[in-house]
Formats: sequence, structure tokens, C-alpha cells
Amino acid sequence: MKLLALKIIYLLLCIGLSNYLWAQSLVDDANLSLSTSSNSNTFAETIKIISSSKKIFILTNNNQQLGAGDFVSLAVGENLAARALVVKTHQEQVGIKILKIYSLAQWSRLRRDQEVQIVKGDDSAFGKKQEKKVEETANTRIKSEEDLFSGEVISEDELGNVDEGKARNIKPDNLVSLSGAYFEANEVKSRGGKMKQPMFGLSWAYQFTDNYFIEGVYGRALLDNYPSDETQTLVNQVVARIKYNFKGPAYTFFMPYLGFQNYTISSPDAGKGLSASQNQEELDVINQLKKSGPVFGVTFLRRLVPGWFIKADLGSDIMNVGFSIEF
Repeated sequence: MKLLALKIIYLLLCIGLSNYLWAQSLVDDANLSLSTSSNSNTFAETIKIISSSKKIFILTNNNQQLGAGDFVSLAVGENLAARALVVKTHQEQVGIKILKIYSLAQWSRLRRDQEVQIVKGDDSAFGKKQEKKVEETANTRIKSEEDLFSGEVISEDELGNVDEGKARNIKPDNLVSLSGAYFEANEVKSRGGKMKQPMFGLSWAYQFTDNYFIEGVYGRALLDNYPSDETQTLVNQVVARIKYNFKGPAYTFFMPYLGFQNYTISSPDAGKGLSASQNQEELDVINQLKKSGPVFGVTFLRRLVPGWFIKADLGSDIMNVGFSIEF
């Protein structure tokens, strides 16, 4: 009897211990599964490029988990910085558009070549409530990669309370431009007509306060066989301008300006011919080129891609076309 009782007790202990171990294994597997599931949407990538406005980022896609249309969050350490949408993928890199700033302090820490945590999809595991309204708004407004260049995809209010010069139509302080035009000069009476030569210009505009720019312009033209054969005349133009920037439709900007210009002329061989009357005519046309005084006009800008514009100056000082870059 005793032996039978001991066998029964032993059998019950084995069954109980087996059930406990099996149950513990199931719980461990479940916890592991949950842990893996919760972390499978979090991985590390590196920031490669940040636009001047910090609304567009280019990231690596080394994990090959990001595709166009994915909603992601950027985190520094264990703190979320911003919510974004993947708009373009290309050669193991992705372009994202910032939709929401979670933490200004964390967002300001983002730098080029910095490794950050990417949370794909739901980011509630980081303790942040998902902003469905922002995502729905983005879905209705972002249709293609062209919307990366649009300031209308997400309104400034949806970006949070970020002081990045909201009153500015162009956010960066500097605009550098290269342009080309035609310079006209009257010929001497004996030749008649006008001389036309290309004139190339370089300008730098600085935004010293919201939408107000101060600009310096330098233009140069070299006139061959002017004012007579086998002579050259060098024309240098310097202009100082004050501009105000207005935002127009379709990524355009209009900048009326007032300023002051000065032309300096170098023509060492002018007026050294054999005829006194011809010499005087040459000196007269050279003196006509020497001018200075106030100018006015308008600069037209059309954004091509982030940071780049096509530019045209239409003014009393010059009419030209060219390209500008902001930084």
C-alpha cells in the first residue's frame, strides 16, 4: 500500500512539474514573440542630407524596410523627435517629408551623418499618441515626389510650434546668383548702329530681416573691336539694391527693388587714332558708357527644386536671366 501511494505521489509530481514547465515555456515564447513584434518595426538608419528648412531628410535604407508611402518616426535615444512620410526611395536611400515635430529639443539635435532610430508605422511604443489627423491630411495632399518641393503639403500649424522664421517666404538668409544679359553700346557715327556683347553677372543677396534683402551685383562685359577696330573696352557694373520679397503662385517669388549703380569703363586705346574728329567720337561713345545713379526694378524667382531657382531681373539697370541657390 505504501509503495502504491508513493508511486501515485511521484506520478502526480511529474505531471504537475511537466505542466508547469510547459506553461512557463509557453509564456516565455509568448513574451519573446511580443517583444520581437514590438521591436520589429524599429531599426537604425543614418541621416545623409538635411534641407535648409529641416523639413526634408535623405536617409539610408540599409535595412531595406522603407518604401514610398510609409509613415515613420525619428527618435534620438529613446525619445521621439519627429513624424515623417517616406516619399521617394532610390539606390538604398529614401527621401522623407517631416509632418509633425514631437520634441523641438530632440529635433534640433538631428545632424548629417547621425545614426537615428526609425520607428516604422505605429510609434505608440515610445509613449506618443499617433496623430491620425496629420496622416489623413498628408494622404490627401501628398500625391507624388513633387510634393517634396511644396510648402503646401503640410501647413505650418501642423509642424508644431517651431520658430524657423514663419514670416519668411524664403527661409535661408542667403541667395547667390549667376546671370547673363546683353550689353548695348552706341557705335561711333562713322560705323553707325549699336554694339551688343554678352554681359555676365554675379550677385549675393542677404536676408537681414524677414523678407528684406540687401544685394550686391557685379557685371562684366568685354567689347571687342570697340570703339574702333583692334581695340577693346572693358565694362564693369556694380549695383547695390534693397529688395522686399513677395510670395506668388506656383512656387514663384517677386522682389521689387531700389538701388544705386555705377559703371566703370576701361578702354586704353580709345581716342588714339590718326584723325582728331574720329578720336573725339571714340571718346564721346566711351564717356556715354560711364554712368551712375539710382535704379529700380523687380527680380522674379521660380523654384525648380529645393534650394534652386530660375531668376530674372527686369529693371532700369539691367535685364537678365540666370540661376540662384539658397543657403
